[in-house]
Amino acid sequence: MYAYVRTPDERFYRSMVFGYGRFEDTSKNYWIVLNEKKTKLVKISTENSDYYYLNLLVIIVDCDRSGWTSELTNGIDCVSYFPFDRISKMIDDDTVPDELLERCIAEDRAYQFCEYPEIRTQRDIDNLYWASGWFHDGYIAEEKMKDDGTLYLRFEGTWGCQVELWLWGDLRYDTSFRHLDADNAYWYEATILLHNGLVYFSDDMDLTAEQIDEEIGCWFKARHMKYHIIPETEKEYIRCRKAHLKIMKKLHPEDFKKR
Repeated sequence: MYAYVRTPDERFYRSMVFGYGRFEDTSKNYWIVLNEKKTKLVKISTENSDYYYLNLLVIIVDCDRSGWTSELTNGIDCVSYFPFDRISKMIDDDTVPDELLERCIAEDRAYQFCEYPEIRTQRDIDNLYWASGWFHDGYIAEEKMKDDGTLYLRFEGTWGCQVELWLWGDLRYDTSFRHLDADNAYWYEATILLHNGLVYFSDDMDLTAEQIDEEIGCWFKARHMKYHIIPETEKEYIRCRKAHLKIMKKLHPEDFKKR
């Protein structure tokens, strides 16, 4: 696994992800990653406690967990070479063995990160699902048709990040159902799939290509789709929420008079 990690001073760095667990005596979960200087392993809370999980502190951009334990053991799921029964305390006490830390640093250094991946395989789809939270709570904040026929979309509202998309080649789509001026701009979940040489993208979950071909709701079909994840700082998260609240007040003023 690989992720963007947010620092306390609102910056981001990237790290391999080596484990997942739950803090003792709390309902909060954490990811095990390298610190920003890549000198030791740390446990980073999955979300900002002020906003619960809506404002994520760790954005998973590669969800591949091959080489991990198959299930939670002692409350921890991690790479198979970790001593799962002791790794949490080792990290807390800063006593991770040098050879184990060096292996983590080497794997992190060897990882080849692609900032603008194109959807070509199911793994690409799964990575976008994880990074965007399946587009839950997202909405299309920006839509532009480029001179070369490429459609550009920017989603806000997705947990912890914004998502940029580019679709091109035999492009067909309809965004009217989820336009910002519509009553229901929010997406609940998304379907992305590959079928007959096309990328299908729609605003509902678990759809088939045949269902998307019925052209109901908000949907897209193109030969190519590329994406870019933009992690959000807390300041940007608040800005996006305020912008959407302003839109909702304009669309449904009667709902806000009661508050």
